[in-house]
Amino acid sequence: MKQQNREKPQKTTEKHVIKDLVWFSLIATFFKLLLIPAYHSTDFEVHRNWLALTHTLPLSQWYTDETSPWTLDYPPFFAYFERFLSLFASFVDPTITDLYNGLNYKAPSVIIFQRLSVIASDTVLIYSIYKLTKNMELKKRFLIWALVVWSPGLLIVDHVHFQYNGFLLGILLISLGALQKGNDLIGGFVFAVLLCFKHLFAVAGPVYFVYLFRHYCRGGILKGFGKLVIMGTVVVGVFVAAFGPFAYYGQIPEVLRRMFPFGRGLCHAYWAPNFWVFYILSDKVLAFVLAKLGFHIQPPTASFTGGLVGDSSPFAVLPTITPSVTFAIVLLAISPCLVKAWRKPDPKMIVRQVAYAYTCGFLFGWHVHEKASLHFLIPLAVVAVESIEDARHYFILSIVSVYSLFPLLYEAQEYPIKVVLLLLHVALIWVGFTSQFSESISKNGGLVRRWVEKVYLIGFVGVEVWGQFVHPVVFGDRLPFLPLMMISFYCALGMMYSWIWQLRCIIRSP
Repeated sequence: MKQQNREKPQKTTEKHVIKDLVWFSLIATFFKLLLIPAYHSTDFEVHRNWLALTHTLPLSQWYTDETSPWTLDYPPFFAYFERFLSLFASFVDPTITDLYNGLNYKAPSVIIFQRLSVIASDTVLIYSIYKLTKNMELKKRFLIWALVVWSPGLLIVDHVHFQYNGFLLGILLISLGALQKGNDLIGGFVFAVLLCFKHLFAVAGPVYFVYLFRHYCRGGILKGFGKLVIMGTVVVGVFVAAFGPFAYYGQIPEVLRRMFPFGRGLCHAYWAPNFWVFYILSDKVLAFVLAKLGFHIQPPTASFTGGLVGDSSPFAVLPTITPSVTFAIVLLAISPCLVKAWRKPDPKMIVRQVAYAYTCGFLFGWHVHEKASLHFLIPLAVVAVESIEDARHYFILSIVSVYSLFPLLYEAQEYPIKVVLLLLHVALIWVGFTSQFSESISKNGGLVRRWVEKVYLIGFVGVEVWGQFVHPVVFGDRLPFLPLMMISFYCALGMMYSWIWQLRCIIRSP
């Protein structure tokens, strides 16, 4: 009887947690439904085509079909996911899954179905947050929910621009939550599943490997080797389930060719705010100065986004950057984290270490999309409530990340949406963090303490005013890339600041 009475309060608390999280989710869902008619990018047609080809063609042709320019380039589990969705899509409207007649299909049925599919898949993210926060105190729990479930970055990227990042990040958080609780085998299994959904998450692979090798595979040589075999068998089993059918049809080379299109170039069409922005601008400045000094500068014969990395260089002065160079730099940048994970594999540090790895991949990786900042922004929301310093860092980083996504929504009717989302987010986290850390803030200054940080945040207003109002007056239709370049450069400063802060945090950790 005593044991039953002890269990009742825990169950009641859990019910309250679920009830509160449902309300948070319903509020987010309401805004997501309002965004259904909003602008959507070419990614919308990309995923519609993937629905069609996985529904129409046999598995052996999924990675060779070129009916549409938007060919399948995600790993097999995501292809299976599209196949699963196509079963419902064909029931809603057969044209959605018609490989030929469905090209660029824009009927209300396809728009509503695909929007709802993203909203439905967000249940994975909501479940992951529930598992991570159910034992936390009320304030911390609500604050993390607000940062993740109400994330303006996810609203912009998934529910306007159109992608499935919330679903994928939910899988990542499930894995990290398992590692935090010491369930290493489950954490490794779920991470392997994630890689078979989207391979770009593999940037954190070295951190996972070192951490699991040192934390899970411990207990002496024989016991450790046995655990290593178990973990290896689980991970290999996941990859066999994903890639096995394609290996059977001899399609692995085609699958890998689609998954790793290195010819796309160092930077995306809109430069992600990372280290390569400084590198590109430095090359342009050096070329200009040397030309003025009378040196003959060979003009570049390839663009930064075109992907020609053979004998042609998109740089006039500085050395050519290839995929192997970026890979080496990313690995070097992650190495302090790997050393820490090797010396002391601490479950309390794993979220920080994985987020740091994704930050390194974002800053120094090959052909990085601006949307990839969500890979570290969302995990860092989990640790943002741990200390006032974490909160201060997250406050600045979240503003940088969300503002860097503004160019994704370039149509006039979406402008108020992104501005309001950012302002509401700033107000919400300001109130949340100042309430959570009221004593620390009163003793050690405000949420933004350093004058450099204050000036930097005010500078966003200047960048936006220039791009929206001053540039059109001064230049008209000329130099249309200049406002985008300014956003990339300015946000890259904030991203580098975040990287340095995270690196310092990793190094100083016990």
